[in-house]
Amino acid sequence: MSFASRVAYAYDRARAHPPEVSGQVAGAMAAELAGVEDPVFLELGVGTGRIALPLIARGYRYLALDRDPAMLEVFRQKVAGVTRKVRILQADAREVPLEDESVDAVVVVHLWHLLEDWPRALAEALRVLRPGGVLLEGWDEAEASVDLRVQEVWRRLVAEEGVEVERGRHKRRLSQVEAALKDLGLAPKAAVVARWTEERSLRQSLENLQEQLYSFTWGVPEEVHRRAMERLYAWAEAEYQDLDRTFPISWRFVLRSTRLA
Repeated sequence: MSFASRVAYAYDRARAHPPEVSGQVAGAMAAELAGVEDPVFLELGVGTGRIALPLIARGYRYLALDRDPAMLEVFRQKVAGVTRKVRILQADAREVPLEDESVDAVVVVHLWHLLEDWPRALAEALRVLRPGGVLLEGWDEAEASVDLRVQEVWRRLVAEEGVEVERGRHKRRLSQVEAALKDLGLAPKAAVVARWTEERSLRQSLENLQEQLYSFTWGVPEEVHRRAMERLYAWAEAEYQDLDRTFPISWRFVLRSTRLA
């Protein structure tokens, strides 16, 4: 199995929302389209569909775009049998194959930081929105936890191998996108729409890093990553003894909406 396929099939283990949270997020997004008859959603970077599926289940027309065939294959398996209102687009978010003013909502969750030339994708998102349409950006935020400590130790171990890993890029990119929207005279508004607590074991945290499920791990050379993980496991066993011990992670989901005039 290729690296891309492995990440795609394991993605939900690290990123999936509890069912009640999925419902709250979908409800908040759907509320932004209240009053619009039979609205059309477009999601840029749909991935395995964790945001899309609850909206599809509510009967909305959904255009699911991603350039990664492995992610889309997982998504296809999930929507098999309920694809009447789903259209899958294997395409780049910077070149959306849709006409101007053709959708009512564009959904973007954890995508901007993966694109160096994100302004092109933002321009495409705004191009395909109808007047009165809404850009819906979402992201997960975690409070300080053992999981984040494990990630930071991994980063330091990789740095000792001579490879610097950039953290915090996601938050910086969100700020850049917000500034760009305001420069266009738009008024993005953010709100926390869901909160939850996850119990995660040290072993799960280590395995998520081992399998490189986070984008900040993808540029690390294989041998550097392998050596860093060997040292990380040794550190975790010495620090915590029991790798199956669980700890809480407090999460929240933030939704930022920007409506076109």
